[in-house]
Amino acid sequence: MKILSIGAGLALGAAMVVGALTQAPAAKAEDAAQWWPAKVQIYNPACTDGDPKCWADPANDAAKLEVVDYVPLMSGDVAKKHHICVSFPHLADSYWVGAAYGIIEEGKRLGQKITLVEAGGYDKLEKQIAQIEDCVANGAEALIFAAISGDGNTKQIEEIRGKGLPAIDLINGIDTKVDAKSLESYYTMGFIACKWIADQHPAGSGKKKLAWYPGPPGASWSVAGDKGCNAGVKGSDAELISTKWGNTNKDTQLPLVEDVIQAQSSGGKTDLDYIVGVAPAIEAAVSAVRERGIEKQVKLVAYYYTPGMHMFVGQGRVAMAPSDQMIIQARISIDQAVRILEKKPFATGGRPEYNKTGLTTEHVQPVPTNVTPENIKDFNTATTLAPEGWTPVFTVD
Repeated sequence: MKILSIGAGLALGAAMVVGALTQAPAAKAEDAAQWWPAKVQIYNPACTDGDPKCWADPANDAAKLEVVDYVPLMSGDVAKKHHICVSFPHLADSYWVGAAYGIIEEGKRLGQKITLVEAGGYDKLEKQIAQIEDCVANGAEALIFAAISGDGNTKQIEEIRGKGLPAIDLINGIDTKVDAKSLESYYTMGFIACKWIADQHPAGSGKKKLAWYPGPPGASWSVAGDKGCNAGVKGSDAELISTKWGNTNKDTQLPLVEDVIQAQSSGGKTDLDYIVGVAPAIEAAVSAVRERGIEKQVKLVAYYYTPGMHMFVGQGRVAMAPSDQMIIQARISIDQAVRILEKKPFATGGRPEYNKTGLTTEHVQPVPTNVTPENIKDFNTATTLAPEGWTPVFTVD
């Protein structure tokens, strides 16, 4: 599939603005749910090779990555129905519901059999491993997975690939070789969020205190996000005074948020200037700062996007949230799986040098977009938010 390069040089600051997907030629009726061409960045070899340090590799600076138009297969290009199993950590928050929407709808569009399983939380590694084993036993031809653990899932994935089943790494990242990756650099996402704050408080402008909530301990994406945030504030007057790790649900995050607010507050005032982190932490912070009457003193910044962030940004309660376009990531992973199973070239061409074994593989990520109260009306929600009222389904036959 021919792609159109639009060059490199994406800036991490003001250039990461919201833009709708560019228009493509009219699709056939069966391809009516058109989401392409999608602007994606092509990653350097290190991340495809599974090096956990690759997120911070200067070669993978998002400002230097090539940007191309991703165009998926059309339904008429697909020879047969394949059984693709998809494993998620959980469906407890709207982020993963959005990803599920992308998986299910793209599976339907390409006429594939989809089995979607979810483990129930980032503390359920053994359950995810067991569910993936069941997928293989039940005849799955390819696996798309969002790993609970960067290293805890590696042995199983290596065994599956050893049996000849392709494995596609979606959203979370894993520290081993795979056949394709559709995932954002959460180093970049953490960097974007914290650099956005740092840019408003350069060195010498006056110290500002930030409380930081990167997500679950040990997950590749949250560890990468933590590194990115720390890099983002370096050299500025934005200071990370507290880092709190925890699972991505409001019940876990709310006590963590309240602990820091209480430690930094006295007499109806607070020394805290920003709360930044995972969406459930920011959702918890919206109510926490309002209850204490400090919502005008403490600004809230997420480092990914959900329907909750969309609502709160629109209301002006959240100052900024970047989108990694999880629906597009999920759709691309289905397209990658079908291309591998039907021995078709990747949409971006595939580059043998991306894998030291010589296999042709692919790692792409949608171009991140910053959403603020000022530009939210221009944000293309179809890249990120499932339609209102949509509920996950777990099988497509």
